[in-house]
Amino acid sequence: MNIGLIAVNNCMVSGIYGVLDIFYTANFCIEKKYGKNSKHHINCNIYTIDDRPVTGFNGIEIKPTASIKANDSLDILIVSASAEIVVECCQESTEIEHQGAIINWLTYYHQLGTVVASYCTGAFLLATSGLLTGKLATTHWRNADMFRHLYPNIKLTSDELIVDNGDTICSGGSISYIDLSLYLINKYIGKDISAECAKLLVFDPIREKQSPYVSFEKQKDHHDQAILKAQEYIESHYQQDISIEALAERVGLGSRTFKRRFKQATSENPLTYLQRIRVEQAKLKLENSTESINKIIWSVGYEDISSFRQLFKRFTGLTPKDYRQKFAV
Repeated sequence: MNIGLIAVNNCMVSGIYGVLDIFYTANFCIEKKYGKNSKHHINCNIYTIDDRPVTGFNGIEIKPTASIKANDSLDILIVSASAEIVVECCQESTEIEHQGAIINWLTYYHQLGTVVASYCTGAFLLATSGLLTGKLATTHWRNADMFRHLYPNIKLTSDELIVDNGDTICSGGSISYIDLSLYLINKYIGKDISAECAKLLVFDPIREKQSPYVSFEKQKDHHDQAILKAQEYIESHYQQDISIEALAERVGLGSRTFKRRFKQATSENPLTYLQRIRVEQAKLKLENSTESINKIIWSVGYEDISSFRQLFKRFTGLTPKDYRQKFAV
């Protein structure tokens, strides 16, 4: 199997060489099981759009291992991530150096039947190329709002770590190149080789969601003063029993108008916003205190412990106990 990896300026260097390391590990496992000249062998090369080295986000130079001019036959083409997009988070555009030429190359190979994949913000390049239009996608959770704004014709499921459309595959956060690589090994080589790789790399092969890692980003870059006032009230009184109707009255709006404007300004309805604030506060306390889980639940405004546990798992993918075990300082 031939895999191409496109390196771009400001990409995560670990994402380039990490993918190579994982496929090299897979070849070690394949050789052990099937012998040296197995048809399952993975040939993976780094390409750059002009055959010149690129500079990663940390300043380290990345050299191509094959020439783009060779027109190699590729089964899978992986687009690297621009760390700059994650850092900036809220740009109005995602233009990168040589973007047009890279998109043309992606489109050319896609038309030949090559599966085009991305990890982290590499999905922005796939989206700009049109290869994700009308399909599902995922990207780094921090860039979800930006992605939805720029590409309204793509359904973003930012909680997911892997989204497979058949001809295009996306994976989520910065280190999801590991998840993507293991997923590709599992899909095209076999579950046994993928599992063996995960063991050698000491990596959990069953990561499916980004949700445990997501921090709720409060949307406040709007100019609706009544809604900003409501947000501030929720954030400072989340421990109390807040009536949405009373909150609407407090900011001088009718209930229906308030709900409509709140959703328009924040992309959340008022109740969900309140729930997310409470869950974020609970996450902080689970990470930084030894207080009992029940006391934490009561402290964020919930008396029904079972109900909050269900809500917490819906937003994070974990129970409060599992979340504490994973992230406690």
